[in-house]
Amino acid sequence: MYRVINEYLNKIDLQDNEDIYKKLYSCGKDIPGVGECTVTVHFKRYIVDIRLKKYSVDKAAKVFNQFNEEVSYPYSSMYVRFNEGSCVRYRYITSKEDKKGFYCDIVIS
Repeated sequence: MYRVINEYLNKIDLQDNEDIYKKLYSCGKDIPGVGECTVTVHFKRYIVDIRLKKYSVDKAAKVFNQFNEEVSYPYSSMYVRFNEGSCVRYRYITSKEDKKGFYCDIVIS
């Protein structure tokens, strides 16, 4: 799956703008159970750090599913999930039909 995401990432025109930033931040902080959310951008790639009030893998999955529903573009989206002990990490990419989209690492702890 890594290979598929990396290949797809090379075909997408990555966007980084204030609208995407605001969308990621507001979605992350507005999900019930989230205590803190920070969003940073490095080389057109977003890093979304979501801290739950009370962590569990099950809650992290629910938070990601809600996050995915709210931020994904209708044309395409894909992700890979990693369970890393006290956190869950997602590599996530979504794009519009014109191949403009965004990539983010989502860390939920």
